[in-house]
Amino acid sequence: MKTRITLLQQNLQVVLVLVSITLMPCAAFGVEPIGAIGQPNPEQHAFLTNDTILRVVPTHIQVVDTDTGAVIDEFGDREWFYYVAFSPNRSHVVIQTNSDNSKGSIVSIWDVNTRERISEWEIESYIDIAAFSPTQSLLATSRKDEIYLWNWQTGERVGKMIGTRRQLEQCYEYISERSRRVSCPSEPSTRDMEFTPDGKHLIVTSQRPDIEVWDVERRRLVGHFEGHTGTWVDGVAISPDGANIATFERLPASVYVWDMTSRQLLWTARSGIGEISEIAFSPDSRNLYVATKTGAQWRKSRDGPWEGSDDKVRTWDVKTGEQIDMFGAEFRDLLTITLSPDGKKALLYYRDAAVLWDIAEKQPTFVWADFVGEWWFREVALSPDGKTFAAVSSHFIKTWDVDSQQMRLFTSAEGHKFLNFAISPDSQKIAVSKEFESSVELRNLQTGEIETRLRHSILSWCVEEIVFGTSGRWLAVSDNWAEDELAILDVKNLENPQKLHLEPKLGAELDIDEFAFSENDEYFAASGETGNNNQRKYWIMLWKREWNTFIFQHAWQTTRIYSPPAFTTTTDGSTVLAAPGAREIQIWKISLDSPELLTTVNGSGRVQFSPDGRYLFTNRGDHFQIWDWQRNTPINHASFPQFSFLSQDGSVLLSYDTTGQYQIWDVKNVLSLLPYSVEPKDKQLVTLGEIKRNQLLQNF
Repeated sequence: MKTRITLLQQNLQVVLVLVSITLMPCAAFGVEPIGAIGQPNPEQHAFLTNDTILRVVPTHIQVVDTDTGAVIDEFGDREWFYYVAFSPNRSHVVIQTNSDNSKGSIVSIWDVNTRERISEWEIESYIDIAAFSPTQSLLATSRKDEIYLWNWQTGERVGKMIGTRRQLEQCYEYISERSRRVSCPSEPSTRDMEFTPDGKHLIVTSQRPDIEVWDVERRRLVGHFEGHTGTWVDGVAISPDGANIATFERLPASVYVWDMTSRQLLWTARSGIGEISEIAFSPDSRNLYVATKTGAQWRKSRDGPWEGSDDKVRTWDVKTGEQIDMFGAEFRDLLTITLSPDGKKALLYYRDAAVLWDIAEKQPTFVWADFVGEWWFREVALSPDGKTFAAVSSHFIKTWDVDSQQMRLFTSAEGHKFLNFAISPDSQKIAVSKEFESSVELRNLQTGEIETRLRHSILSWCVEEIVFGTSGRWLAVSDNWAEDELAILDVKNLENPQKLHLEPKLGAELDIDEFAFSENDEYFAASGETGNNNQRKYWIMLWKREWNTFIFQHAWQTTRIYSPPAFTTTTDGSTVLAAPGAREIQIWKISLDSPELLTTVNGSGRVQFSPDGRYLFTNRGDHFQIWDWQRNTPINHASFPQFSFLSQDGSVLLSYDTTGQYQIWDVKNVLSLLPYSVEPKDKQLVTLGEIKRNQLLQNF
């Protein structure tokens, strides 16, 4: 009797837990992430002292020790994308943030040394460029080609700069032997501005082929530096002694040095073959450092690797105009250069790493690379087993161990740019495509070493998407630039590639969007669109594997599919396909005759079925949502943010954060408390422990 009572109590507890899940609001769970992948993305750098760096990240400002690389302090609330600028001696910083007024923004001034905010005010527009006066409490801001002066201690507007400015050149055009490039921004803008060391004048560059000189006290335009050959002047630097100014045109890589007093051009030079990204004078005013990055126009055509890589810093003698040095690390896309107060160190910020460089020794002393990078520049993925997170940029592959959050791999593209990648179902390999290469590399996910190259005439010079089959044998690739847009490669038999043609044709031209394999690679589905403008039609296409050949089955019209479809097998053996649209997910039953729409659920973005097929994981608004899709019922569970990736067993969730990091969430407890246990269907449960299961015993 005692045993029966104990069992009854245990089962009653289970019921109470299940009821609690249904009734308890999500916020009550207080779920927190268990870790994060990568460090916050760096956006700007400035030296505070010779031994400390100020690093601007999306949500605040960090103080970093240059010897250890450790973050020793943090301050300043900010928002992603909004403007930040430091005073010349880095004693103060201006941070722009959003305002409740949709047409305005908040401007805050922080004391860098005390880490305290000293003033804050609201302005009616947004800041394009800002500059601190070195002698007064003045801040100059520019927006839509208008320049204002502010007292940054009080937030009062001192006045507006007045003068008849020369006509703006709306478009910048650059023509070389290799390419013609035209840039036309939506609105006019100031490119750069800086106060002279005595604080009397403001030097401004903009979408005009000259440099403006403004009198600060009179707030009037008083002259120009003339002689630029380009359409725009992209940037300016003033020597610390006030004797010279330097300006540059991004394309071609032309730098100009002027005498400040006479406004005469002293010399001009081409600084490399790429694009100038930034210039800076040495603290003693003797040298000018010019940072360049490889421009897209310097790549060769599809028959060769990158030509003319120019991610370097060139050192010029200010008096003679002679180049006296050149240096740079192994990375690509050099964005900025920042010099230490003593001029002995340089902080080189590349797309994939920040490098502290010893100028005299001509070598790096510290490298920061543990950040994922800006989301619009790279592909990212979580391995199916949830143990490895990978990020692939144009030039590097980075991987992190999810359990420890430590970066494990950092390997170079060594030539062509990486385009896309996929991780194998066993989480051991990574397939990577490169620009201008008609092959796909299979690399070891742990070491980055190339194990084999899949070469075939079916692969064009621009493989855009790659997807592994669930067995790991098949690799689907697409290329919307080629006639054969979609193909399936047999990794074990490259002599038998499958060119997937449509029968019958759906339209004049089909653009492939997303695709996926079913369990055991029994089916392959792809979404696409035909037509143009308002006549577009959206399709789902299905192929069935018969031995080693994929045979076209159906094509049916649907709404636009925004993410890869997902397959599962129900308890009666039926194959089901989930197709995510803009606001809802259609769930289709696959049959040999024609597909049957079973239901639609509210959600968008990535979709994934639970291992037992009972549940559908998706995003609903800003949150992760589990659906009992057969009953069209959302499951009440602890609140998690919108997910970017899920492990195959659904127990590890990764969500993108505005810091540029990916937050790691442990979802095991949610799965363990579902009304039906999540069975793995012969799939091994991995990462962060096994899924706990509750059940109602017979006695209850």
